[in-house]
Amino acid sequence: MPKRTRRPGRSLEVLISTIERALGVGSNISVQSPAHLSDRITGEPREHDVLLTIQGSHHTLTIAFECRDRSRKVTVNDVESFWTKCLDTGVSQGVMVSPRGFTKAALAKSAHRSIRCLRVVEAQAFNWLLARGMRMRIRRPKHTNWTFYPEVLLNPAPTDFGIQTEDGRDLKSNAFAPSVQEAFTNLTRQEHQAPGDHLHRFTFGTPGLFLLDRTTGIRHRIGHAEAVVHYEVLDKFEPFKLASYTNDTPGGLITEAAIAEMDLGSVKGKFVIVYKEGEGGQVVFVTEPKIREA
Repeated sequence: MPKRTRRPGRSLEVLISTIERALGVGSNISVQSPAHLSDRITGEPREHDVLLTIQGSHHTLTIAFECRDRSRKVTVNDVESFWTKCLDTGVSQGVMVSPRGFTKAALAKSAHRSIRCLRVVEAQAFNWLLARGMRMRIRRPKHTNWTFYPEVLLNPAPTDFGIQTEDGRDLKSNAFAPSVQEAFTNLTRQEHQAPGDHLHRFTFGTPGLFLLDRTTGIRHRIGHAEAVVHYEVLDKFEPFKLASYTNDTPGGLITEAAIAEMDLGSVKGKFVIVYKEGEGGQVVFVTEPKIREA
């Protein structure tokens, strides 16, 4: 199967949604990307690149973002098209984001249509950031070997067998994956484990499970099960990606952001620092949502 590629422009949408999630931590703001709203005229679903939903005490505001990752500035036609989409989907506010900026006519039109114009540009350094990135020690499972121990020693041990519930339902091997995943995730971190291959044994109780000898048809109650998890320890450095997020006006800084990708095996997301001089900032971990790519 060919590797699924991210559609053009999606990287900018992910960047904006990540920054907005970091800015909205601890508030009543939720972020979706992408988001689908019904067209009030046709009833068909329309897609917004990023959607902020702000829950008030007695009202809800929705802010739709259009992320234009093009080789040119945003034009009047782009603004008009997005403004129409905002009307048709009934959002409270429209925002356009472009690394290239906006034409003068587009800025005039957006002001008339109450569309905010923002820019996000790559930065080389920030005077408040000394670190170049994040160093991570990651434990990544490779494969698991299961052994099931009947309450009574079987001699000889069956070679063709299955695992069943008390009512005779067959269980597939992946039925036990959540148990070992949880145990591995909760495993106390061994600080001095060197990079390389390792293994760890977990013992599980097995109430109500039976081992079926397919040759004889006899079922044997299982006393316990052992899972041996083979995993690797990786020492990884992830550099920060730096971005300035601004209004498209002089001195219109919203925030500066330093972002490092983090893949911890069971958890994937981004380590984000957002900071604005004179206002301070915060450090957050933004869990990466599951995205369905077309």
